[in-house]
Amino acid sequence: MGPMLLQGRCLGTFTGIGTLRSRRGDALLAHARKQVKKNRKQQQRGPGDEVDELGSDPGMSATRLVLENVELPAAPSPRSRPGRNEAVSPEQIYPVFAPKPGAAQSNAPWRWEDGERDSDREDEGEEASSSGASDVPKWNPRTGFMKTQADIEAEQAAAVEAAAAAAAAAAVTSGAAGAGGLAAATPAPASAAGRPGTSGLRTGSGAAAAVRATSGPVEVSLTAPGPVQQPSAASTSAPAAAPLPPASRNAVLTSALGTGFWMAVIAVFFRNYAALNSAAAMGTDPEAVAALLRWPSGFESFADVAVAAGAAAAVTAARQALLGVWGDLREATDRSNAQILTTLNPFDIVLVALASGIPEELLFRGALIPATFPDWRGAAIAAVIFGALHTSGGRNPAFAVWAAAVGGLYGAAFLVTGNIWVPAVAHVGANAASAFIWKGKKIADMEAAREAQAREAQVAAGKR
Repeated sequence: MGPMLLQGRCLGTFTGIGTLRSRRGDALLAHARKQVKKNRKQQQRGPGDEVDELGSDPGMSATRLVLENVELPAAPSPRSRPGRNEAVSPEQIYPVFAPKPGAAQSNAPWRWEDGERDSDREDEGEEASSSGASDVPKWNPRTGFMKTQADIEAEQAAAVEAAAAAAAAAAVTSGAAGAGGLAAATPAPASAAGRPGTSGLRTGSGAAAAVRATSGPVEVSLTAPGPVQQPSAASTSAPAAAPLPPASRNAVLTSALGTGFWMAVIAVFFRNYAALNSAAAMGTDPEAVAALLRWPSGFESFADVAVAAGAAAAVTAARQALLGVWGDLREATDRSNAQILTTLNPFDIVLVALASGIPEELLFRGALIPATFPDWRGAAIAAVIFGALHTSGGRNPAFAVWAAAVGGLYGAAFLVTGNIWVPAVAHVGANAASAFIWKGKKIADMEAAREAQAREAQVAAGKR
């Protein structure tokens, strides 16, 4: 009983839905038929039927408007339009330029850049102002700017001045010797004063004239060209290298510590090789090699302190002396220091000196000398390699020669004392001292430049 009842309800629901759909479809079909009939009636209706329907209504009356003596403008045909090569006058494009009835017609050809003269314009019913027609703005149809006669004359005077300045520059660069001829200045005639390209001046070919065009007489100042200076040897030399951008503090410290670490690792490797095979491979004295490979706990005598301090002082003094007379060394030093030391504070400078000086001495003096020859030959080899590796980071061959000489001095200090800490301390001290001196000079130069700017500002304020 239950399933049959449910089935009957479902059938009744579907039947109702079908009935609704059929009714909606019938309504749509009826509306479509009405629309078709309406369209047919409108197609069959004549042009006067609509007026008749309006007049048939007693409450409405048809109103007819008649416009007399009105001519609608017709668009020009393509054939009547001027071609590209035909001359077009302004009134043909802009009606505002069309001449008024009864006005004098000018047969002169139109020139867009020159504009119309004030004397050619006659305005009926208006009197000329006391200032003349120079204040009447000129309309340029091509650019759309309004300009007065005074503006046009100012532009022409500026063009004359620019042309005279260009002629003066050409006369100076020509290198003509002697004082040259005199320049005759004649005011431009009134007819040519308003034309561009007419300067009204004649200058001699051997003199440089600086001309200032004004509305009154023309002022001319003569300057005789001096003797041609021959380029010096310094100016003909190769141009100086561009300065390197300053490296960040993090980049400098990371590079110094990383490079120092790997130098220390390589130094340990070479020292082990020297202890095992150097004497046999190079035919050197094993006791001399062992004496250079020992690890002293520090300075063992006052002589070690004196040698370290003397080496550091000698390197620092020699560097400052050579910077004043050796241009290539000064250029390389400035480029390298500007890249490395610009962003460092005093603590960072000391840290970089320690991270570079100690590992370099452990490798080049404490490892290479025992691994090659425990005498002056090993010191020379280490110095040459040390100088060859100092050609990057803005350095040049002059700096490499200087580094090789300094390396030879540190090698001699190591051979004399037999203590690796002597050249290491000398190296650290010389690097730190040179860095602080360079940094102090740069700060002093910046302060001097600021003071000079402040004085110039005060002088300028006083003149005002």
